[in-house]
Amino acid sequence: MNNSQELSIGHSTFFITMNTSFFDRRLLINLGLTLISSATILFCIKIAPAIHLPYFAATALATGLGFLEPRKGWFLAVSQATFIWLGYIIFVPIPDGPADRDVENFGLYGSMILSFIGSFIGGLLKRALDKG
Repeated sequence: MNNSQELSIGHSTFFITMNTSFFDRRLLINLGLTLISSATILFCIKIAPAIHLPYFAATALATGLGFLEPRKGWFLAVSQATFIWLGYIIFVPIPDGPADRDVENFGLYGSMILSFIGSFIGGLLKRALDKG
C-alpha cells in the first residue's frame, strides 16, 4: 500500500510518501545483524586485555548499522546497547580480579555509549552520500 500525499508550492508539486509500518522486513533483518554485532562486541570485551578493541569494534559495527538504517539507526543503537548490557549480565561470567572486572565494565559501558555515537555518524554518512 502506497500512502502518498501531494504538496503544491507555487508551480512545483511534491509527492511525499509515508510508510505506515515502523517494523518492516529490512529493519528486522538489520535487527538480526545488531544481535550478531552485539555478540561480537561482547566477545571483544571478554577477551581484550584493554579497552581499545571493544571500543573500536563497537564504533565500527555501530557505524555500519547506522549506515544500513540512516533513519532508524537510533532504534538499532538502543537495541545494540540493550543487547550488550543484557548479554553481559546474563551470559558473561564475572572475572575474579578487580582489575579485570574494572576493564570489562569500562569496556562494556563505553561500548554502549559508542553504539549511539557510531550509529549517528553512520546515518549522517549515508544521508550525505545519498544527497550528493
